[in-house]
Amino acid sequence: MTDATQEGFDSEFEAAKGREAAEAADRLKRGQSWDDWSKIGVFLNIGRNKAMLRAGTNEPIGARYIKAFSEWMAQYAWIGDIDKATRTHAMWCVDHSDELAKLRENMGLTQRLACNHPTTMRRKWDKAQKEIDKPPSTEKKESRSAALERELEAVAVERDKWRHKAEKDGSLFDLKNDRPKDIAAIMFQNMSLPRVREVVKALQDEAARRKSVQKQAG
Repeated sequence: MTDATQEGFDSEFEAAKGREAAEAADRLKRGQSWDDWSKIGVFLNIGRNKAMLRAGTNEPIGARYIKAFSEWMAQYAWIGDIDKATRTHAMWCVDHSDELAKLRENMGLTQRLACNHPTTMRRKWDKAQKEIDKPPSTEKKESRSAALERELEAVAVERDKWRHKAEKDGSLFDLKNDRPKDIAAIMFQNMSLPRVREVVKALQDEAARRKSVQKQAG
């Protein structure tokens, strides 16, 4: 329940809160303040509750409520300077003031000073809820040493498979007679892509070495 309900919509109470909210709105033109937005949210909630009572509804929805709330807001020119989304978030922040107070307590000073707008706090709260609701990860991150060991085992298995095939068939291909594209196809069939890249690099290095030798010999 808000202060508006507890006070029974006392006119002096509403007027006092209205002055506080108007002053807060004026300060917001010079800089954001969480305390000022809270004052505005409290006052908007007063108007929301009055509009619900006038519309005869328990929820802030429906044509009659919208009309009643619009008429109430029209009495305060400064409210028109605040867009609808921000008004909605300001009222939401008041409804969740306890949760947001705990959230802000856990923020560092710099982050807290940067989170003075109702929309920003709503997003922060939504993000925090997603983190809470996220199921704990059961997948263990592989260590660097374990990953290296796994890669070495894969290379050894591939090496043994290739060696066995060469011993059985004599050779994977006929270097003198097979076409380069056929040799390449056989290499990809029997070797992993990283291994093929190593072979290509070795061929390039060997070609460069032979070229250097020939140049020196000439």
